[in-house]
Amino acid sequence: MHHKEIEGNCTMHLFLLQFILMRVIDGKKIAREMEEEIRKKAEGKEIKIATLVYEKNEESVLFSKLKEKAFERVGFEYETIYFDRVDEKKIMEVIKKLNDDRKITGINIQLPMPGMDYKKMIEKVDVKKDIEGMHPFNVGNTLLGNERLIPCTPKAVLRIIEHEGIELQGKDVVVVNHSNIVGKPLSMLLLNRNATVSVCHVYTKNLKDYTKKADLLVTATGVKWLIREEHVREGVIIIDAGIKKEGGKIYGDVHESAAMKAKAITPVPGGVGPVTIASMLENALLAYEMQKSL
Repeated sequence: MHHKEIEGNCTMHLFLLQFILMRVIDGKKIAREMEEEIRKKAEGKEIKIATLVYEKNEESVLFSKLKEKAFERVGFEYETIYFDRVDEKKIMEVIKKLNDDRKITGINIQLPMPGMDYKKMIEKVDVKKDIEGMHPFNVGNTLLGNERLIPCTPKAVLRIIEHEGIELQGKDVVVVNHSNIVGKPLSMLLLNRNATVSVCHVYTKNLKDYTKKADLLVTATGVKWLIREEHVREGVIIIDAGIKKEGGKIYGDVHESAAMKAKAITPVPGGVGPVTIASMLENALLAYEMQKSL
């Protein structure tokens, strides 16, 4: 056997060994376990969720349908309110009506709502019905370590970390996203658990200088294959919360060359997404209990 053939075989064996050692984190399984627990706790409780949806956005409608199926699985009632055009006055009136309706125990605004200021909308939602955890009151509580209704995607990342038994204290964690919905609240949750957190974004210079040092890398940019082999070290744990649709397929932020170096990784799809919906269900149950305890 020639030297080049031996070298090629060794490379292939190393690749296969890395693939075998890499653990793919099953988000669907985690979500099923969460839903089963929620279903048991919700039995006999009159929980009803209202979701506001812009009907002309196909992805919003599809995602709201996924939520409806999840509500059905755990025994929640739900009402989906569609808007054929974005009318600020009308939307604010609907939110006020839902706040006043005692049968509605949770309110969810499905993004995008083109032309609307999300911050303005969420501020109008009753803080005790904010199952997205995005009202300034709830975000402030999260910052202060009073974690009750917390944002759903960061909560999903946390649930995955807890399920996998990943230690955070003293670990170097890099979050590639600094949005109000994901990166900022997630960094708060990680800091609450004594991780050392670096937050990167589109304006970060030399991204790999940060990501290469990570024990745990969380990325949520929606940029196909942004994270490649040169961005990560061997044995990193990666949570890929990015999603990009292209040519009828769904891609995450992480290229397979980076995934092969990971000790564990969430797939796209089937990773963070299902756990995010389950986290909203968990928030909905908690919101109900908070309202009934008054």
